Amino acid sequence: MESPLEVLTALVRIPSPSGKEEAAVEYVRGLLEAAGHRATVAGRNVCAERGSGGPLLLLNSHLDTVPATAAWTRDPFGGTVEEGRFYGLGAGDAKSAVAGLLFAFLHAPLPRRGRLLFAATCDEETGGEGMEKLVGSLPRPDAALVGEPTAMQVCSAQKGLVKLEVVARGRAGHASRPWEGVNAIERAAEDVLAVQGLEFPEEDPLLGRATLAVTMIAGGVRSNVIPPECRVTVDGRSTPDWPNERLVDAVRHAASGEVVVKSARFQPVHTAAGAAIVRAALNALDLVSPRAFGGVSDLFHLRRCPGIIVGPGAPEQSHQADEHIAIADFLRGVEGYRRIVEAYFEEEA
Repeated sequence: MESPLEVLTALVRIPSPSGKEEAAVEYVRGLLEAAGHRATVAGRNVCAERGSGGPLLLLNSHLDTVPATAAWTRDPFGGTVEEGRFYGLGAGDAKSAVAGLLFAFLHAPLPRRGRLLFAATCDEETGGEGMEKLVGSLPRPDAALVGEPTAMQVCSAQKGLVKLEVVARGRAGHASRPWEGVNAIERAAEDVLAVQGLEFPEEDPLLGRATLAVTMIAGGVRSNVIPPECRVTVDGRSTPDWPNERLVDAVRHAASGEVVVKSARFQPVHTAAGAAIVRAALNALDLVSPRAFGGVSDLFHLRRCPGIIVGPGAPEQSHQADEHIAIADFLRGVEGYRRIVEAYFEEEA
């Protein structure tokens, strides 16, 4: 079988934006079957199982990437190496995790009783046909390891996500006689200030404080028309003290416009520090305590079992032009995954 770096290179050279992961799935399926494992393809996901009995540890990461942008100064699918860094779309988010978890699945020692379930999935960046849908057909794991770029820090919690639109409505009029209309943009501006003035004093030990951020605004008809409508997009990140419903209520009380909930399904997720998978990962990587993941991941869909997020690569490289990962960090991640698997089954012995 190819080396870990050769697998990462091949994965990056296969374009797999969300919705078009088929070629990457076929490549991973071929690697699994060449190593003697039965691979199951379900849509744009590929899974394999190894071992017997329990407990069952799920190893999961995603094959899809965001689209390449014009800001790249290198071939995003080149998989090139420069000064010890590997460049390519998905190098960190999250094809390095896919490659590392695949090698852990294939080579980590297993006890007499214990199983690994490997799942390389689609649509993590957009939602849809990946782990969100696949989880219902998988055997229920006793623990899950989700691969995302965390610089190999162990993350046992992530915030929830709320996407809102605040719709300010006015009345159209001619810009030369503004008193005859009601300016929806001005109303929206007041709502923006009201939302930004909200405070969330409760601070979670891992996740910190809940946040709201105005991220988009759209309004106006023409330069000489008083705008009758303006829409403001708000991104909310929730915590156990400020769950999604409470954030939505806070915006509704603060804003005068209509609040439309676009998405609120991702609630905060937290795995107890005493869970076997958390202890095993900390011990395997010689770390003292877990951290919080900075974004939202497929851990939400696996929340019914104890789970962590951990993977090679700098989180700030995600979705950036000229995305890259230090090769030394990638190889440490490959070895780190193997050690976590081994430590988990020792914890559960």
